[in-house]
Amino acid sequence: MTPAQKGEAHIFLTKLQSMFNSSLPSAGEVRKMVEDISVASKLDDSKKHTRYPESAFLNYFIIPKLSEFIQVDTSLSKSDARQALLAEGFRNAELNVYCSGSPARTVGHPFTKLFNATAEANALKWTADGSLTNACPDFALRPPFPFKIVFEGKYFVHGSLDKARRDLVTNIYQAFFYRALPYVEAKHNGPTWDYDYSCLLAYDGSEGGNLKHAWDQLVPKVKNGFWEGANVYVMILG
Repeated sequence: MTPAQKGEAHIFLTKLQSMFNSSLPSAGEVRKMVEDISVASKLDDSKKHTRYPESAFLNYFIIPKLSEFIQVDTSLSKSDARQALLAEGFRNAELNVYCSGSPARTVGHPFTKLFNATAEANALKWTADGSLTNACPDFALRPPFPFKIVFEGKYFVHGSLDKARRDLVTNIYQAFFYRALPYVEAKHNGPTWDYDYSCLLAYDGSEGGNLKHAWDQLVPKVKNGFWEGANVYVMILG
């Protein structure tokens, strides 16, 4: 990864953010559609990938548009775009046309992406429980796409500005956590884990726009530091 390649990745993510912000319906429409999709999905076993509001938003609004955008922006064929895009619900027929596999990491580890995990909880887990954590981000981009990016998707519709601040910190940390996990070669049950960049894609559908306000209140030096120092792009939509 060269400075020039990093600059190109930043340009891509900036254009992606602009595309989403210009093409998504209004916040009220998104909230209504997500609620309707989520409620209907709970009555249909074939719709498990849209059963919860966050997954309904990501799998209905984000994944199809992302697939289309990478084809247009980098001239990938539809087949190559499908190979490049990994998503958690890829087995569902509605998503399988866009995604070729799961972004789940095939090797477990003793850590957690939970920002507020206590030392006591980890000590108990490491000495008594013995279970490992399996990292599974929401979606990811890999070759033949030119950039290797892991995405953490969030859907924020309720909460005060204080809650939005806490959620923003937690969500950015989780995106960083996925980026920080080391390389794992491809196995029969999953793809290579090898990402240069991470993106928090968070939709703010709240009536007060509190998540966007929380982001806007950050010091510019800190905002720039996520990308410049940690390869994390923060994308607040809505």
